[in-house]
Amino acid sequence: MAPRLSALILAAGLSSRMGELKALLPLNGRTMLGQGVALFSAFGVDDIVVVTGHRAGEIGAAATEAGARLAHNPDHAAGMYGSIRTGAAALAGRCDGFFLLPVDMPLVRCGTVRLLAASFAGQPALACCPVFAGRRGHPPLIHADLIASILAQEHPEGGMRGLLAQIEAVRPDQVREVPVADAHIHLDLDTPEAYRDGCARFASRGIPTMAECMTILEHLHPMPGKGLAHGRAVAGVAAAIAEAMNRHGGRTLDVELCRVGGWLHDIAKGQPRHEAEGECWLRKLGFERAAAIVGVHKDLPWRPGMEPGEREIVFLADKLVRGSRLVAIEARFAEKLSLFRHEPEAVRAIERRWQQAEQLAAALEAAMGQPLAGVATTADGVGRDGIGADGIGAGGTCGG
Repeated sequence: MAPRLSALILAAGLSSRMGELKALLPLNGRTMLGQGVALFSAFGVDDIVVVTGHRAGEIGAAATEAGARLAHNPDHAAGMYGSIRTGAAALAGRCDGFFLLPVDMPLVRCGTVRLLAASFAGQPALACCPVFAGRRGHPPLIHADLIASILAQEHPEGGMRGLLAQIEAVRPDQVREVPVADAHIHLDLDTPEAYRDGCARFASRGIPTMAECMTILEHLHPMPGKGLAHGRAVAGVAAAIAEAMNRHGGRTLDVELCRVGGWLHDIAKGQPRHEAEGECWLRKLGFERAAAIVGVHKDLPWRPGMEPGEREIVFLADKLVRGSRLVAIEARFAEKLSLFRHEPEAVRAIERRWQQAEQLAAALEAAMGQPLAGVATTADGVGRDGIGADGIGAGGTCGG
């Protein structure tokens, strides 16, 4: 049986640092509170408790409308731990564990919730804490067995963090760290400046930062050294092409999306239909825009006349790199044809992709106003031996 999970959202504070009621500030079509409720609802958590305090009527109405139930903390000015106790009492006997999230941390990704739940289901602990860049953050997943201890202590030193430290000192195996690719576990939108930054970040939540990308590749879906070297080279070429198109054609292509798309395109290499599997992995982590690029890096729905964008750039960058070194498109596909020459269906697919790659290369060169070879040779992470004056890979070998 899957554990019964609930969520506890703390929205009782005075919002003194923000200067206005932060729980009800707009964020991408919802309020901060609404985004927090939606995070857990999307994962399938149907018991979400919002703890109210300051301006309880307004927050309670918004929470009820979003699908949560309420628990009121009349002594909310005494601090956050009292609100945790209020919420824990409302959850007692109704769940096996609960997520704990302050209302001003609404940018946490669904992938973080998913990873915590998977860790808890695999081997329950008293607390599963998300970790990014070596630091714990929110929301921890708290075992229901801990509710009695929460209710028994009115003012533990250090609040909830202090209570977990007490447990960890005696039973270190019961406070588990769970690596996540989510810098937002540390991001409090509790000041006007942080709120403005959070609104800007929300628009790019579907793209991992490079630090998040490295967490994926090192901890969540590790790749062998050769795969990492190839991804780094493809990332460098893709970013260089995007930058050249922006400079020459006045485009506003997302260079970082091209870069992380290149890094992650082969994340599921070795799996059946690795492009679809890689897309699935990234969608589960909450990186939809990067997932959409990974899913088409093998078979691209592009034809001449369509304006090339980030997915086309990553697709072609992958074709220009063998191992970690640049290679001519002709050499890349000729090698494939030789390998599968006795399989007519495979040959037809390779020839179709070859033609598409040549057409796309011409479209990108027109958009950049210069040859691909000149741009690709400036990219970071690419081996440069075997690059001749006549173009990418001319006159040399394609190592790796």
